[in-house]
This record gives sequence, structure tokens and C-alpha cells, in this order.
Amino acid sequence: MRVSDDRSPDRPAVRYRLSMPEPHSHLLRVDVEVDDAAGPVRLVMPSWTPGSYLIREFPRNVQEFAAADGAGTPLRWEKTDKNTWQVDAPADGRLRASYAVYANEITVRTSHLDASHAYVNGASVFMYAEGRERGPLEVRIDAPEGWRTTTALPQREGEPVFTAANYDELVDSPFEIGTHALYEWEMDGLPHRLAVWGRGNLDGERLVADTKKIIAAEKHLFGSLPYPGYTFILHLTPGGYGGLEHKNSTSLLADRWAFRGNEYEGFLGLVAHEFFHLWNGKRIRPAALGPFDYTRENYTRDLWVVEGFTTYYTDLMLRRAGLITVNRYLEKLGEIISRFQALPGRAVQTLADSSFDTWIKFYRPDAHTPNAQISYYQKGGLVALLLDLKIRASTAGERSLDDVLRLLWERFGARDAGFPEGEVERVASEVCGTDLLEFFDRALRTTEELEYGDLLAAAGLQLKTQEKKETKDQKPDADTDATGDAAEPGATAVSADAPLGMRLRGEGARTVVSNVLTGTAAHRAGVNNGDELLALDGLRVAQDSVAARVRERKPGDRVTLTLFRRDQLLTLDVEVEAAAPKLRVTPVAEPTAEQTALLQGWLRAVV
Repeated sequence: MRVSDDRSPDRPAVRYRLSMPEPHSHLLRVDVEVDDAAGPVRLVMPSWTPGSYLIREFPRNVQEFAAADGAGTPLRWEKTDKNTWQVDAPADGRLRASYAVYANEITVRTSHLDASHAYVNGASVFMYAEGRERGPLEVRIDAPEGWRTTTALPQREGEPVFTAANYDELVDSPFEIGTHALYEWEMDGLPHRLAVWGRGNLDGERLVADTKKIIAAEKHLFGSLPYPGYTFILHLTPGGYGGLEHKNSTSLLADRWAFRGNEYEGFLGLVAHEFFHLWNGKRIRPAALGPFDYTRENYTRDLWVVEGFTTYYTDLMLRRAGLITVNRYLEKLGEIISRFQALPGRAVQTLADSSFDTWIKFYRPDAHTPNAQISYYQKGGLVALLLDLKIRASTAGERSLDDVLRLLWERFGARDAGFPEGEVERVASEVCGTDLLEFFDRALRTTEELEYGDLLAAAGLQLKTQEKKETKDQKPDADTDATGDAAEPGATAVSADAPLGMRLRGEGARTVVSNVLTGTAAHRAGVNNGDELLALDGLRVAQDSVAARVRERKPGDRVTLTLFRRDQLLTLDVEVEAAAPKLRVTPVAEPTAEQTALLQGWLRAVV
């Protein structure tokens, strides 16, 4: 254990030293010093990290805990619950504790250390001294020679020491430590940085240029950039994807080869999504989301605002930044609606319940998930779309969801105050100039179908179905009207990725049923998740060939599936049903001047 004799009056009373003497061991070493420690000191390790609403049990990675006073004399300690190490009071008032954290998980929510770098997500590494969370802190980084540190926290000049106003800020400021590539630029006189760990087909200069457009588009909505500087941390890994928002930074995870074509467009969407959170989610936030209790769940029914609004603005910001066309935006919108309407769970779980139950459901999907749940990202984004169109239509394009966010920013975000439950509904009604209680009751607190038709029509758009002509003489896709709701209440649309209503996964050479969608042919025939699919009509199939084989059949045809279920061979007779048509959002043939004006006001490019 290192013992410091530094009693400089300008140093915070709580100090950390982070070291990694053997990076290949995946062990981060933490020393924490607490001055003016009166009485027993309780050091607490969080169980979860803000932005990812699941109890992840970070204390399970802690080992080799020890404690001493300022002179190095060992102190007695005991663990009082899964999160807490209670240490006897040091006679000299100076507590020195040390421990190691096993960090070998590459996600944006956890920490990772190996011979190439260290990524430190504060909630998974730094204990806090109970009762001292609101005071200033500092972290000294002892890194291997040649490694540098990138974080949103301010650095003390000439030293590898970083300061935080309080524990929340420390936890909200991840560190990338290593030999990563670093791109730097200024916007509005503020420093911006992109730290990239890993290699792939990333064109860093192109990404910086496109990121600048996203920043400009989002700033245009809110009026200014509310931070002293911003840091993007990007990890390139095989098959990775994800992001986690922070107040002055974000952590991003992407497949190392994802920087071409539609994959690159998807990654830009991730950038737009996480950057938008610096306003919506980190500053405009439900009251339950800060200050935090890091040891237990922090419940709110308004996660549909945090993630749903942000999901809606993801593609909208790419459009406003000029990074996608109007046609591409509408194409993506049709895909989103199609995916949502394919979920049986939309008739089971409300949007408010999805938000509230995220702690036990959203991050723990299982075989039954698509039949019983919806995503507050996905449905929340569609509700935000409809709310935006409703406000625009009710005010002849004079007001929009942008105004709702700006008002929430003025009243809550700019003051760093959380909004109470239901406040977004009240503010939206105020902006719209009409009571939206009926709209919100239906969208948030029932499982009734979303009504797209009239609101899309206000912008001169229509929801149409694209039907495939499955004949020997293949004809072009035909569009038919899909007015009103996109599907009948409770109906299940069988998409191309779920032939006969089965979602499949590969396990080596095996093809296994991962989900059976309620109300589909496979469900009615008795197929179970976990069944191994061997053959269709007596001929072997693989995961990537089942959909094509099913498409060769007409609705009403019967096929025989051969399966293993817990080593028992079964055959099931299944009736082929019509595949669900793809939904498309397209312009009407002859829009009115009002429809054209509303569409242009909504989908304009601002950069």
C-alpha cells in the first residue's frame, strides 16, 4: 500500500491513485486516501453505472482489499454487505485503503485492461467514501511508459493528475489510457477530442468531419454547446457495437470494419445518439436519474423520454446534418415501424412499464422477450415521432418537439435539476396549445396500436405495404395502402428474419430456434425455443437457408420440420403463412401546400 505524506491544503481530501503494473494480468490497482476521517469509514463500490440500467455487481471484481492509517499502521476492516467495506477509524484521521479490480470485459459499461490499453469506467473501479461523495476528488494515473491518458476531466498542469468536482463527475468521466490515436479540433472555441483504440478501416479525418456536422446540427436545436470541452472514446473490436453517454464525453464501441456504406451510416447514428444525450438524459433528465444511489435501482417511468426522444432524433440529426437524404430518412423510418409491428410484445407491455422494468427485463433478454416486451428505445422513438408530427400539425408547423426540448432545457437542464414524472407530458401540451392527455394515455399507458396514418398524412406522407410477388415470373414489388394503424391489434407480422415465426441462431454446425413468436405458424405447430432444426421436408437445412426454403412455398402449403428437443427426435407439421409485407413511408402523389411546408420544416437540412 502506498502511503502519501502530501498534506497540501489545495489538494482534495479524497484522492485516488490508479496504477497498472502488470497490464497483462487485467488487474487495476487502486489506492484511495481520505483525510479528516472521523469515526469508522465506509468505502462503497457501485453496483451499476449510469446510462445502463442493470445491477451489474461491480463489487464481484474487487480483491486484495487492505487499509491503514496515515503512518501505515494496518486498520481492522470488515465487509458489511456486497458493496461496503467498513474500516475502523484511523487515530490520525488519515485513511489509506488499497484494492485491485479485475478488468477484462470490453464493453462501454465496464472496464478493460490488457497489454495494449486501459479503459476505465469509473463506477466499476472507484469506491466512494460514504458521506464524502459531494466533495472534490482527484485521480493520479500511474501508467506504463509511453502511455497517455484521455478523459473529459481537467488535468493538473505538468502532472498525470485529474480533478473532479464530486464523485458523480468522476464516475461520469471514463478514461482511455494507452497509445491510442488522438484527433483534436475546436468548435465554438471549445476543445474536442476523439481517442481511438484498435485498428480497422476507419478514416479518422472523415469521421471528424462528419462528427463536426452532427455537433453543428444538434447545437442548432439547443442554441449552444453546454460543456467546457467534449471527448469521444472509440474502441474498435470484432463485431462490437454500443455506446454510453456521459455529460462531457461518450464511449463508443464499433466493429473494426464498420466504416463503409450502411454500416458507417449506422455508426454515425450512434455518434448522433450518444452526443444528443449530453442534453437529453444527462442534463434534461428525470429526477430519479441524479444524484444517484449507486447501490440499488433508480426507478423512473420516463426512460422513454431519455432514450425514446434520443432514438427519434438519431436519424433526424443525420438528416439535418446533411448526412442522409430525405428519401433515406423515410426508408429507415419504414424499417423501424416494420420491426416494431413484428413484435408480439407490443400487445403485452406498455411503454411506461418498459421504462420502469428495465432493471429486471430490458438488459436480460431471453427466449420469451419478443412475445412479452417492447423496447423503450424503439417504441419511445415512434411515440416521439408521432408527438412531433402532432405538435407540428396542430400549430401549422409553428411549433415542434424541438420546442418541447428547448423548454425542458430552460426549466430543468440548464439549472441541472431533474424534472418530475409527467412533466414532459405537461410541457408538450403547453407547446402544442392543447391537452395531449389522451395521446399520452394511449401511447404510454396502454398497449393499443400506434396510429401513424393521420399524423404522417399531415406531412404529405403515407404508410404503404410493399408486397413481394412470389411467382416464377418475378414482378416488381407492388405498393398497397396501409392506412390508419400499421397492423391489426394483436396481429403478428412474420418478418424475413423469422421464417414461419422462428428466430434462429447458429451454434457451430447446429441451427437452433432462439425465439418462437406468439401467434405464428411455428407457435401454433408447437415449435419450442431451444429446438435444434435438422431438416425441412426431409432435407437438411442450415440457419442461412431456412428463409429461402420457406419463401419457395405458397401460403397454405404444409412443410414438415425435423427437430431435436433435448435429444428426442420430433417431426412437426407446419402450415406456411404469408410473410408480412414490408412497410414503407412514401410521399403522397399530390401533396398540398400545407403538407409540403410541414415536411420541409421537419426534414430540412440545417448544416
